Amino acid sequence: MAFFTRWTSNDTNQILCIDTPGELKERLFESLASSGGLVFQDPFAMFRPLLDEILKVSDQYTWRMSKEIRKHEKSRSKRPSFDELNDLRRHARHLEEVQEVSVETLERLASRQEDNFKQLELEEDYQSEAIEYLQFQLQIMKSLRRRSQANSERLDGEMNLAYNVIANTDSQIMKSITLLTMIFLPATFISALFSTTFFEFHEYGWNISTRFWIYWVVTVPLTLFVLAVWGAWIGGSAGKIRAKILGGSSKSKKA
Repeated sequence: MAFFTRWTSNDTNQILCIDTPGELKERLFESLASSGGLVFQDPFAMFRPLLDEILKVSDQYTWRMSKEIRKHEKSRSKRPSFDELNDLRRHARHLEEVQEVSVETLERLASRQEDNFKQLELEEDYQSEAIEYLQFQLQIMKSLRRRSQANSERLDGEMNLAYNVIANTDSQIMKSITLLTMIFLPATFISALFSTTFFEFHEYGWNISTRFWIYWVVTVPLTLFVLAVWGAWIGGSAGKIRAKILGGSSKSKKA
């Protein structure tokens, strides 16, 4: 929504409303009809009913966003929808931005109102009441802005939780794969070892080669070499390597 205002010294007050919802237009006409007459010597006279309706619309959108976030919190699943969360956060950021600009605009209006009243011949009671009411509207907009900021913070928390849930799920999957590997690894090793030519099976028994030591002479140094290359590639001492494997748990214990 956008608004442009024009006031002339012959007490003519005009406001051009752009992209306003139909319901706001209807309520604004009703408010003007029931206001009992405005003091058009005041350049900001038309702002009072207009700002009331803007605050109502802003309040509706703010609490609608809060309800959508709460609905998502109640129906939280293990595999959250990042598309829905991203859309909600985008709308929440946009609403927060609009309310931030609205607060700045109202603050400027309040400042200009006091300057205008110094130059206009209006009753003191009217000036005092108009200033207090605009300050009241400004405070409501600030409260709505704070609620929108809280909504954005809640959405950020939901996004972080979604990432953690996915990371935890992936971690459980990796643990399952590791467990299956550890279950079949001993049997695979034994099967591979006895299938070498160092062992011979026949009808009356089985024989082991006298050169079976060659297997260990080659395997043990090769395994140590691979571990050394891996350690050099990761870098650091044994403690640092262990910390990297455990995801920094050693550092947290030291801290």
